Amino acid sequence: MSWGNHHELPFDSGLEEKILGPLSFSKLMFIAPSLIVVDQIANIYPKLPFDSIVFSRIHLAIPVVIAIVLAYFKDNRTNLTLPQLILTKLSLKRRRRVFYYQRINFRREDES
Repeated sequence: MSWGNHHELPFDSGLEEKILGPLSFSKLMFIAPSLIVVDQIANIYPKLPFDSIVFSRIHLAIPVVIAIVLAYFKDNRTNLTLPQLILTKLSLKRRRRVFYYQRINFRREDES
């Protein structure tokens, strides 16, 4: 290797460090608050009046399903997660284009 050649190692390997089972820190940030919301909902509405065990507690799964969608789904084109994509689209303002139109009347001196 000659002087001046500098080859950096990539710092982003694309791997996420697992904290709790298959959950990384970023995924845990979505799922943990949803579990807290589920606990609060279960204290307010313990069961729905259905005979089935699944349908009587379906309202408890809704916040967890929303959190899983936000944590795991990515856009294929940009490789951003769904919340990152939404925040990026909201932060990029739609460009306003203003066209100035000025009508200039030319008079011909021949047509007087």
